[in-house]
Amino acid sequence: MLFYHENAAPTERGGALYVPAQGRGRIDNPSHYGALYVGNSAAGVCAEVFYRGNQRQRWEAQMLQPLSTGDRRVLAWYDLPDDAPICNLDAPDELRQRNLRPSLVITRDYEITRRWALAIWNERRWLGVAWWSYCDARWVSVGLWRHDAITAYGIEELSLDHSAIVAAADIMAVDIVGRHR
Repeated sequence: MLFYHENAAPTERGGALYVPAQGRGRIDNPSHYGALYVGNSAAGVCAEVFYRGNQRQRWEAQMLQPLSTGDRRVLAWYDLPDDAPICNLDAPDELRQRNLRPSLVITRDYEITRRWALAIWNERRWLGVAWWSYCDARWVSVGLWRHDAITAYGIEELSLDHSAIVAAADIMAVDIVGRHR
C-alpha cells in the first residue's frame, strides 16, 4: 500500500516503486539499504497499514482520503521471479541457522529486528526477508531491499468496500463505518 500520484515517476515520491523515508520500520537500516515493505496478501497489507493496537477500532472513509498534495492511498502489487531468494523466517531451519527465536522476529523492539535484518542483508544472497504478520500469522510480511528484482507492478484503487479492506476488518474485528454493502 502506498500514497500514489499519477504524475509521479515510478521511483519518485508518489510512484509505485518509491521507497519512503526509512528509520521507523521493523527492518529499517537506512545507512545500508532501503526497504520496500510488501506482503503476500492484500488483506494482510491493509491490516498492517491500518490496524492500530488492541482497542476496538472503526475504519472510516477519511483513512482513504487523498493528501493535500493529491497523493492517494492505493493498494500496490508487485511480481518477483518464482525463484527470488527471500529469506523466509517462518522456516524453522532459517531461524535455527541464525539462532533466532520466533519472539525475536515479531517483537515490537525494532532495535532487535533491525539487527537480525542487517545480519541477513550482510549475507548478500537475499533480495529481502519474510516473516509472519504481527496482525495475523497466516499473512506474510516481506521487506525487499533489492527493488530491481521486481518484474511487474501495478495499483488498485481502494474503498471501504474493497475486498482486502473488508477481509482485513473481518479478521481484525474492526468495524467499517460507511461501507456500501
